[in-house]
Amino acid sequence: MGDTVPADLRLFEAMNLECDEQSLTGEAIAVEKTTDHGFHVPGTDAVADSEHDVSIGDRLNIAYATTVVRKGRGRGIVIATGMATEVGKIAASTSKKTRKAGRSMNWKKYGKKQVVVGGARRAYDFAGKFLGLTEGTPLQIKLARLAYLLFLCALILAVVVFAVNKFRVPNEVVIYAISTGIAIIPESLVAVLTITMVVATTVMRKANVVVRYVICVRPLHTSARSDSHAES
Repeated sequence: MGDTVPADLRLFEAMNLECDEQSLTGEAIAVEKTTDHGFHVPGTDAVADSEHDVSIGDRLNIAYATTVVRKGRGRGIVIATGMATEVGKIAASTSKKTRKAGRSMNWKKYGKKQVVVGGARRAYDFAGKFLGLTEGTPLQIKLARLAYLLFLCALILAVVVFAVNKFRVPNEVVIYAISTGIAIIPESLVAVLTITMVVATTVMRKANVVVRYVICVRPLHTSARSDSHAES
């Protein structure tokens, strides 16, 4: 109890063994480990063909590196160490930049057509990142798409206003077209989003999804001082 698992182990002996895998999977409750060789698919009676068909948290006969033993004892065979462990793979994925598939421009390996295809996909990735349409949280991407959609609608309305006036654009027509385009922008969008997120967070807090622990520690010298004052 209290030991840290030094490597990924496949258990062949477990005596009331439970490991805290919160640092790896986010599971707050300690996971009970077994020596069963099969990997059961959660929610069914089926047995997976390999361990890669189930999530990390459902591989009950494997103890992962950096996890802490909460109770019991066990022994196992080392199956991965260092960067080959599950926590090592996470560290490698966060530190190493990986290029998306199909972005290579190596014409000697993939042919001359790949230069055009790879260049076009790289340009799409750069434009999407610059415009905020491919990177960011789902909410940020949706807001970016909404902003460009509203901008397109504003341009269409401006063209319609110019077309009605047979593209004669005196100052009054320009001001009217700009006013029409600005009118389509929802001014209260920021307030609505803020209120919605606050309400959602409140609902999550009531369901005990958002939990904050506050631990108050009283210094020992405080009680000693109070006792001395009481004696005096």
